[in-house]
Amino acid sequence: MSEIECLRSQECNGDLLEKYLKKLIKDINCEAKFVDMRHISSFNPSAPVIAIINSENLHDFKLKLMSRDQKIIVALNSRKDFKIVSELKSDFNKIFGFIDLSQEAEYNVPVLKNYLKLNFLKEAINLEKLADNLSKVYELTSTELGQIKTLHDRLVKVRVDHVKGASLSSKFMAGEKSGGEFFEIIQNDQEVIFLQVGSNSYLLSSIILSEIEQLKESSNAASLQNQLVQFQKTIQHHANENQAELNYCMMALNVKKLQVTFTQNGTGHIFYQGKFISFDEPIKMNFKPRDRLCIISQGAVKNWDLLSKISIKDFFEKNQDMNTKDLINEFFFEVSRNKSGTFLIYDALMAALEIEESVLYQLS
Repeated sequence: MSEIECLRSQECNGDLLEKYLKKLIKDINCEAKFVDMRHISSFNPSAPVIAIINSENLHDFKLKLMSRDQKIIVALNSRKDFKIVSELKSDFNKIFGFIDLSQEAEYNVPVLKNYLKLNFLKEAINLEKLADNLSKVYELTSTELGQIKTLHDRLVKVRVDHVKGASLSSKFMAGEKSGGEFFEIIQNDQEVIFLQVGSNSYLLSSIILSEIEQLKESSNAASLQNQLVQFQKTIQHHANENQAELNYCMMALNVKKLQVTFTQNGTGHIFYQGKFISFDEPIKMNFKPRDRLCIISQGAVKNWDLLSKISIKDFFEKNQDMNTKDLINEFFFEVSRNKSGTFLIYDALMAALEIEESVLYQLS
């Protein structure tokens, strides 16, 4: 690029201005070509243009130049015409920079060099192509990810884990917000531990996963419930240390007595025997054969509140006679049918613990 076209009107004619721009453009190793605004049709649309603007020619400038596919650098005298900048704000997509004619030419040399380097030189064109190619790759990847997610929702069955005297059915759907929700089942001969833990922090989520693995390694301990207490203290400590949100529902089931204790935190819910119980309520109960308890994670509740048009409590009360698999699938159909994209807003988990009808247990 050896030539820069300088667009001016009759009001902008003047030897001083011409000398100023010639010197400025020469200092960046280019040559100035002056063109009258009345001859705008002769412009090369791919070449940069320095348009000399003042209050008198602003209307003609916008009328004749801004309708063209032209890259423009606006030159104006900021001491008297700075208000022109605000009048051009609707056309900023075609303006690549401003030169202040009230300053010494040396002031504008690095400014003009930067504008040309970023927007007009060959390297800049290559960067534009690279950005365009990256955008296409992103769109393709995003489309494929969406197809995988849709296929996952259709094909992945409700997960069913069988433990001594009970079964636990669950389903998870991914969300767009940071962090995540996790669940795990850990058991030994005496106890079954169910963990549902969530956070809004990727760092805390990583710590949670690491602590869950350590808890699984201790599954043969005499008291899993004691290990669970230590797990809760550890993740709470890291949550406080990282100022991260932490929610959980930790359930310990004594498989011989069907006694269950809960440790909860957050805004999730439990549905049991027709009652909707919040995570912030203390819970301790004894199960009986054929009992079913549903756990709705904090993320699932948040999604429901934002996406569903019916009350989550009404949904469970209305559908409590459904079998577990159908209930879980109906829950996720309701919570996801109004989502705008491929994913939910937050990670969501729903799980249901069912006690077998023929289970043998010790009466306390």
